[in-house]
Amino acid sequence: MKKWTLLIILSLTMFLVACSDDEEASEEQANQAENQEDQTQQQEPLEITDEEVVDEGESVVVVNGSEVNGTTYNAAYSLVKSMMHQSGQDTSDLDALKDQTVDFLVEQELMLQEANNVGIEVTNEELEEELKAYKESADEEQFNTMLEQLNMTEENFKNQLRYDLTTMEYVEQEFEVEVTDEEVEELYNQMTEQSEGEAQELSEVEDQIRASIEQQKQQQQYAQKVEELKESAEIDKKI
Repeated sequence: MKKWTLLIILSLTMFLVACSDDEEASEEQANQAENQEDQTQQQEPLEITDEEVVDEGESVVVVNGSEVNGTTYNAAYSLVKSMMHQSGQDTSDLDALKDQTVDFLVEQELMLQEANNVGIEVTNEELEEELKAYKESADEEQFNTMLEQLNMTEENFKNQLRYDLTTMEYVEQEFEVEVTDEEVEELYNQMTEQSEGEAQELSEVEDQIRASIEQQKQQQQYAQKVEELKESAEIDKKI
Protein backbone atom coordinates (compact mmCIF):
# COMPACT_ATOMS: atom_id res chain seq x y z
CA MET A 1 0.00 0.00 0.00
CA LYS A 2 1.38 3.39 -0.97
CA LYS A 3 2.32 5.62 1.96
CA TRP A 4 0.26 8.56 0.70
CA THR A 5 -2.78 6.34 0.40
CA LEU A 6 -2.22 4.88 3.86
CA LEU A 7 -2.29 8.31 5.50
CA ILE A 8 -5.68 9.18 4.07
CA ILE A 9 -7.02 5.78 5.07
CA LEU A 10 -5.66 6.25 8.59
CA SER A 11 -8.00 9.16 9.24
CA LEU A 12 -11.09 7.39 7.96
CA THR A 13 -10.21 4.12 9.69
CA MET A 14 -9.75 5.82 13.04
CA PHE A 15 -12.95 7.79 12.52
CA LEU A 16 -14.97 4.69 11.69
CA VAL A 17 -13.48 2.81 14.63
CA ALA A 18 -14.32 5.71 16.93
CA CYS A 19 -17.88 5.86 15.63
CA SER A 20 -18.57 2.13 15.76
CA ASP A 21 -20.51 0.66 18.68
CA ASP A 22 -19.98 -2.87 17.42
CA GLU A 23 -16.59 -4.53 17.89
CA GLU A 24 -17.18 -6.84 14.97
CA ALA A 25 -18.03 -3.90 12.74
CA SER A 26 -14.81 -2.20 13.84
CA GLU A 27 -12.76 -5.24 12.87
CA GLU A 28 -14.51 -5.26 9.50
CA GLN A 29 -13.61 -1.61 8.96
CA ALA A 30 -9.95 -2.38 9.70
CA ASN A 31 -9.97 -5.24 7.22
CA GLN A 32 -11.60 -3.02 4.62
CA ALA A 33 -8.90 -0.41 5.12
CA GLU A 34 -6.17 -2.97 4.48
CA ASN A 35 -7.70 -3.70 1.07
CA GLN A 36 -8.46 -0.07 0.26
CA GLU A 37 -5.83 0.40 -2.44
CA ASP A 38 -7.16 -2.47 -4.53
CA GLN A 39 -10.71 -1.18 -4.16
CA THR A 40 -9.81 2.37 -5.18
CA GLN A 41 -8.27 0.98 -8.34
CA GLN A 42 -11.45 -0.91 -9.23
CA GLN A 43 -14.16 1.65 -8.47
CA GLU A 44 -15.09 4.93 -10.07
CA PRO A 45 -15.45 8.04 -7.88
CA LEU A 46 -18.95 9.03 -6.89
CA GLU A 47 -20.74 12.06 -8.23
CA ILE A 48 -21.38 14.82 -5.73
CA THR A 49 -24.63 16.60 -6.58
CA ASP A 50 -25.47 20.26 -5.96
CA GLU A 51 -27.85 19.11 -3.23
CA GLU A 52 -24.92 17.74 -1.25
CA VAL A 53 -22.76 20.86 -1.44
CA VAL A 54 -23.03 23.76 1.02
CA ASP A 55 -21.96 27.38 0.45
CA GLU A 56 -18.22 27.81 0.93
CA GLY A 57 -18.58 30.53 3.52
CA GLU A 58 -21.40 28.87 5.46
CA SER A 59 -20.69 27.99 9.08
CA VAL A 60 -21.04 24.22 9.47
CA VAL A 61 -19.91 23.59 13.04
CA VAL A 62 -18.11 25.49 15.79
CA VAL A 63 -15.77 23.48 18.01
CA ASN A 64 -14.53 25.20 21.18
CA GLY A 65 -14.94 28.55 19.41
CA SER A 66 -13.20 27.44 16.20
CA GLU A 67 -15.46 27.63 13.16
CA VAL A 68 -15.43 25.05 10.36
CA ASN A 69 -16.84 26.45 7.11
CA GLY A 70 -18.42 25.07 3.96
CA THR A 71 -15.16 24.81 2.03
CA THR A 72 -13.74 22.39 4.59
CA TYR A 73 -17.05 20.54 4.87
CA ASN A 74 -17.39 19.99 1.12
CA ALA A 75 -13.90 18.51 0.88
CA ALA A 76 -14.50 16.23 3.87
CA TYR A 77 -17.93 15.17 2.62
CA SER A 78 -16.49 14.14 -0.72
CA LEU A 79 -13.75 12.13 0.97
CA VAL A 80 -16.09 10.41 3.44
CA LYS A 81 -18.58 9.50 0.72
CA SER A 82 -15.88 8.16 -1.60
CA MET A 83 -14.21 6.06 1.09
CA MET A 84 -17.53 4.65 2.27
CA HIS A 85 -18.46 3.74 -1.29
CA GLN A 86 -15.13 2.06 -1.93
CA SER A 87 -15.46 0.03 1.27
CA GLY A 88 -18.90 -1.23 0.18
CA GLN A 89 -21.05 0.89 2.49
CA ASP A 90 -24.39 2.44 1.56
CA THR A 91 -24.13 6.10 0.53
CA SER A 92 -27.74 6.69 -0.47
CA ASP A 93 -28.81 8.30 2.84
CA LEU A 94 -27.60 11.86 2.34
CA ASP A 95 -28.69 13.02 5.80
CA ALA A 96 -26.64 10.24 7.39
CA LEU A 97 -23.67 11.17 5.21
CA LYS A 98 -23.99 14.79 6.29
CA ASP A 99 -24.06 13.80 9.97
CA GLN A 100 -21.05 11.52 9.56
CA THR A 101 -19.10 14.25 7.80
CA VAL A 102 -19.84 16.79 10.53
CA ASP A 103 -18.82 14.24 13.17
CA PHE A 104 -15.62 13.59 11.21
CA LEU A 105 -14.85 17.31 11.13
CA VAL A 106 -15.56 17.67 14.85
CA GLU A 107 -13.18 14.81 15.58
CA GLN A 108 -10.46 16.29 13.39
CA GLU A 109 -10.78 19.73 14.96
CA LEU A 110 -10.72 18.30 18.49
CA MET A 111 -7.62 16.22 17.76
CA LEU A 112 -5.83 19.15 16.12
CA GLN A 113 -6.62 21.34 19.12
CA GLU A 114 -5.42 18.65 21.51
CA ALA A 115 -2.22 18.13 19.51
CA ASN A 116 -1.54 21.86 19.57
CA ASN A 117 -2.10 21.87 23.33
CA VAL A 118 0.75 19.38 23.80
CA GLY A 119 3.05 21.23 21.40
CA ILE A 120 2.53 19.20 18.22
CA GLU A 121 2.20 21.17 15.02
CA VAL A 122 3.08 20.29 11.44
CA THR A 123 4.72 23.29 9.78
CA ASN A 124 4.14 24.33 6.18
CA GLU A 125 7.73 23.35 5.40
CA GLU A 126 7.21 19.84 6.80
CA LEU A 127 3.95 19.51 4.92
CA GLU A 128 5.51 20.52 1.61
CA GLU A 129 8.40 18.13 2.19
CA GLU A 130 6.03 15.22 2.80
CA LEU A 131 3.91 16.12 -0.21
CA LYS A 132 7.02 16.25 -2.39
CA ALA A 133 8.11 12.84 -1.11
CA TYR A 134 4.74 11.31 -1.97
CA LYS A 135 4.81 12.75 -5.45
CA GLU A 136 8.31 11.38 -5.97
CA SER A 137 7.30 7.92 -4.73
CA ALA A 138 4.80 7.60 -7.59
CA ASP A 139 4.53 9.14 -11.00
CA GLU A 140 2.28 12.14 -11.57
CA GLU A 141 -0.38 10.04 -13.27
CA GLN A 142 -0.72 7.73 -10.24
CA PHE A 143 -0.95 10.69 -7.89
CA ASN A 144 -3.61 12.41 -9.97
CA THR A 145 -5.55 9.15 -10.31
CA MET A 146 -5.57 8.79 -6.53
CA LEU A 147 -6.90 12.34 -6.16
CA GLU A 148 -9.61 11.66 -8.73
CA GLN A 149 -10.70 8.42 -7.06
CA LEU A 150 -10.99 10.16 -3.69
CA ASN A 151 -12.72 13.22 -5.18
CA MET A 152 -9.95 15.44 -3.85
CA THR A 153 -8.04 18.43 -5.17
CA GLU A 154 -4.35 18.72 -4.32
CA GLU A 155 -5.21 21.45 -1.82
CA ASN A 156 -7.78 19.16 -0.16
CA PHE A 157 -5.15 16.45 -0.02
CA LYS A 158 -2.65 18.77 1.65
CA ASN A 159 -5.17 19.80 4.29
CA GLN A 160 -6.00 16.18 5.03
CA LEU A 161 -2.32 15.29 5.02
CA ARG A 162 -1.60 17.94 7.65
CA TYR A 163 -4.23 16.39 9.92
CA ASP A 164 -2.95 12.86 9.28
CA LEU A 165 0.65 13.76 10.05
CA THR A 166 -0.39 15.62 13.19
CA THR A 167 -2.49 12.68 14.33
CA MET A 168 0.29 10.18 13.69
CA GLU A 169 2.76 12.27 15.69
CA TYR A 170 0.24 12.67 18.50
CA VAL A 171 -0.45 8.93 18.64
CA GLU A 172 3.26 8.11 18.72
CA GLN A 173 3.98 10.69 21.40
CA GLU A 174 0.96 10.38 23.69
CA PHE A 175 -0.19 6.76 23.46
CA GLU A 176 1.78 4.10 25.31
CA VAL A 177 1.21 0.70 23.75
CA GLU A 178 2.65 -2.58 24.98
CA VAL A 179 2.29 -5.80 23.01
CA THR A 180 3.11 -8.96 24.91
CA ASP A 181 4.52 -12.20 23.51
CA GLU A 182 1.37 -13.93 24.71
CA GLU A 183 -0.82 -11.62 22.62
CA VAL A 184 1.33 -12.23 19.57
CA GLU A 185 1.17 -15.98 20.02
CA GLU A 186 -2.58 -15.91 20.60
CA LEU A 187 -3.23 -14.00 17.37
CA TYR A 188 -0.78 -16.22 15.49
CA ASN A 189 -2.66 -19.32 16.66
CA GLN A 190 -5.96 -17.79 15.54
CA MET A 191 -4.51 -17.02 12.13
CA THR A 192 -3.07 -20.50 11.84
CA GLU A 193 -6.41 -22.12 12.66
CA GLN A 194 -8.16 -20.03 10.01
CA SER A 195 -5.49 -20.59 7.37
CA GLU A 196 -6.46 -22.97 4.58
CA GLY A 197 -2.91 -23.50 3.35
CA GLU A 198 0.39 -24.17 5.01
CA ALA A 199 0.96 -21.65 7.78
CA GLN A 200 4.16 -19.65 8.08
CA GLU A 201 6.35 -20.03 11.13
CA LEU A 202 5.75 -17.54 13.93
CA SER A 203 9.25 -16.14 13.51
CA GLU A 204 8.44 -15.23 9.91
CA VAL A 205 5.33 -13.16 10.71
CA GLU A 206 5.96 -12.03 14.28
CA ASP A 207 6.84 -8.45 13.36
CA GLN A 208 3.71 -8.04 11.24
CA ILE A 209 1.49 -9.53 13.95
CA ARG A 210 3.02 -7.32 16.62
CA ALA A 211 2.52 -4.24 14.45
CA SER A 212 -1.10 -5.21 13.80
CA ILE A 213 -1.85 -5.58 17.50
CA GLU A 214 -0.11 -2.28 18.23
CA GLN A 215 -2.18 -0.51 15.60
CA GLN A 216 -5.41 -1.98 16.98
CA LYS A 217 -4.54 -0.79 20.49
CA GLN A 218 -3.69 2.67 19.17
CA GLN A 219 -7.05 2.83 17.42
CA GLN A 220 -8.80 1.89 20.64
CA GLN A 221 -6.92 4.58 22.57
CA TYR A 222 -7.68 7.06 19.83
CA ALA A 223 -11.40 6.31 20.04
CA GLN A 224 -11.34 6.69 23.81
CA LYS A 225 -9.47 9.99 23.56
CA VAL A 226 -11.97 11.36 21.06
CA GLU A 227 -14.85 10.51 23.37
CA GLU A 228 -13.10 12.21 26.28
CA LEU A 229 -12.55 15.35 24.24
CA LYS A 230 -16.16 15.39 23.07
CA GLU A 231 -17.46 15.19 26.65
CA SER A 232 -15.70 18.41 27.66
CA ALA A 233 -15.96 20.26 24.34
CA GLU A 234 -18.34 23.01 23.27
CA ILE A 235 -19.76 21.84 19.96
CA ASP A 236 -22.33 23.86 18.02
CA LYS A 237 -23.51 22.14 14.85
CA LYS A 238 -25.02 24.57 12.34
CA ILE A 239 -26.35 22.17 9.71
